[in-house]
Amino acid sequence: MRRAFSSGVLAAAALIPPVVWLLPSLREGRAPTFRDQADFFYPLKLYTADRLRAGEIPLWNPLSGAGEPWLANGQSGVFYPPTWLFLLPSPALAAGLFLLLHFAIAAWGMRRFCREEGVTDAGALAAAAVFAGSGLAASLAAYWNHFGAFAYLPAILALARSGLRSRRAATGLALLVGLQAMAGSPEISLMTIALAALFTWFRREEPEGGWRPTTRPESARRAAAGIVLGLALAGWILVPMAELAWRSERRSPLPVPERDAGAVRVEALASAAGFGASPLGTFFLASIEVGPIPLAAAAAALAERQRRQLVWLLVAVAAAGIVLSSAAPPGTWLRALPGLDRFRYPAKALVATVFSLAALAGLGLDSLRFLPQRRARLLLASAAALAGIAFLALSPREVPFRALTAAGALALALLAALPSRAAAVGGALAAAVALCLAGSYAVVNRAVFRFVPAEEIRRRPESLEFLARAPGRVLTPPMSALAPWVSRDWSFDAAMVRRQREALMGYSNLLAGVRTVRTASALPTAAARRIADSIDGGKESERAAGAAGGRIYWTPFPPEGLGSRKVGDFYRAPLNPFRPRVSLVGAYAVEPDAERAWSQAVADGDGRRVRLDREPSLHLEGVPGRYVVAGIVEERPERVVTEVSNDTAGILVLADLAYPGWQAALDGKAAPLLTADGCFRAVAVPAGSHRVVFRYRPLSVAAGAGISLAALLALAVGFLVRPQVSPRPA
Repeated sequence: MRRAFSSGVLAAAALIPPVVWLLPSLREGRAPTFRDQADFFYPLKLYTADRLRAGEIPLWNPLSGAGEPWLANGQSGVFYPPTWLFLLPSPALAAGLFLLLHFAIAAWGMRRFCREEGVTDAGALAAAAVFAGSGLAASLAAYWNHFGAFAYLPAILALARSGLRSRRAATGLALLVGLQAMAGSPEISLMTIALAALFTWFRREEPEGGWRPTTRPESARRAAAGIVLGLALAGWILVPMAELAWRSERRSPLPVPERDAGAVRVEALASAAGFGASPLGTFFLASIEVGPIPLAAAAAALAERQRRQLVWLLVAVAAAGIVLSSAAPPGTWLRALPGLDRFRYPAKALVATVFSLAALAGLGLDSLRFLPQRRARLLLASAAALAGIAFLALSPREVPFRALTAAGALALALLAALPSRAAAVGGALAAAVALCLAGSYAVVNRAVFRFVPAEEIRRRPESLEFLARAPGRVLTPPMSALAPWVSRDWSFDAAMVRRQREALMGYSNLLAGVRTVRTASALPTAAARRIADSIDGGKESERAAGAAGGRIYWTPFPPEGLGSRKVGDFYRAPLNPFRPRVSLVGAYAVEPDAERAWSQAVADGDGRRVRLDREPSLHLEGVPGRYVVAGIVEERPERVVTEVSNDTAGILVLADLAYPGWQAALDGKAAPLLTADGCFRAVAVPAGSHRVVFRYRPLSVAAGAGISLAALLALAVGFLVRPQVSPRPA
């Protein structure tokens, strides 16, 4: 009983850093706001939760970038269970619990990986503390989709390394792979699948006796089946996301600056050891702090004999993560390869490196306890003691961090100097090393977490009330110009959050109910990208914005060449010419190329002539009518009802994004849905009074849901049906 209690205490101690970091959310009701949380993830999750609370499945978001498929946006996590925490009344508590849950999953998975390799409780605690408490984990917590996927990696690799000797193990792998895919980070999911295949091939050797052993091909087949089943479980998101990716900019390689942004430089890698004035990360990661203790313990793992294959496998994975994330060759060469050239922020590859360092630290701590070579132990003890003293004396970091790190290093030195037969004392010293490590992370990475009062998250600035009621869409400056103005001091305090809200930065428009020309989607449709590029790169940006339904320009900078009105810190300028949301056009031309159709629409600027992707079935005379009355009479995100009265036939244009899954009905009968000007929805209507209904019924969602339901049934069978296992032959 005492042993089980101490083991449980050591397991729970891995959560010391995240609990300390998140106390303002969990105890005081304050909302974490560092980096992308306040202007991107809160609006995204709360908009999703609001739709779910209203009894709707949010398939489409009509407010951003002329509309976008919302279920296909993996970051929305509509059916990802932890997202449902945002149904709680307090967004601050919801975010705190969301993050703490994933920290716990990460620590549990890392501990399980180590314990199944025979690592002691103290070594497993050290590994879990590194993986769930280092600078990478703290920094990645600001990106909720990537952080969610990151948390499942150790548990998936633990199952892969086990050889998957039972059906239930393969089913557990499928469940974890599915949950990771639902978290919404394709890059980390693909990395995990690649590592799972590697760890399945280099599986852990089975002990003599017991059940019939599995062969390597059997383990590989079970792993493949588990991974496929897991991806099928996430079909509800993966199928719509694949459709979106096919219709987005990711069909082509990203530009080199965009693909290399956030790569890791030498000085950032040097900061991982814990030296320097402060934790230094990358453009993407605020910190990659690991500290000297895990590095020293990982070095000690190289003396392992019984688990040598695992040690060198982990070393290779750690090196691969560094190379893939590096700002210098061969990292830049590898990221130019087909497939890898479509991913942003290469620093995410350090997830593999930190996982490997964490596992090596756990193995190394055990090696120091049981290493028989006296000379090697004394050498390691001397080096650790000197490193601890040097760190305490020379490091410019805050005193508590230096003291905890130095104490841990000295405990590591005593552990290495202790005779291997002194098991009880060795266990206490190893536990002291791990606890000092967890405490040091709790201190040094607190700066990565910033908080504001919970009410700031949903606060709606008064200046946006007019924009929410105004016809048409609102144009804002590009992120590259807006971000420095909003994030002027990088404080992420209440004042900065208010600037984010008022500037409609990220997805803030969702909580304000404002329609914007731009979208913050990480995977924008080709049409949304086409519109943004024509506004930012063309000479006639005002015409391009007007052609996209832009009615108002909202900016903190004085707009050149536009009459404007100052509203607080912002300028409000009308955009002309302006395409109304609903219009009836008599003149048309057929232009199947979407790029050319949009360019011609921008050049015209008045919307009186439309380019269609194909010839309409209805004959049009091309003569302007004497009267036209058209408007929206009913609107929901997945359903828009318009009514039109006209004396001549024409093309009814709804200036919302055309996308697969949208259907049209004219007076209750299905009507061909056309694409207008390469971007928008259109229907040919005859003369008279008519009712046109646009509905979003995507086939990709139905197909994905069917795949997920079938996978869920297979998972239930795998868990509930007891498999027949053959004993090892005599």
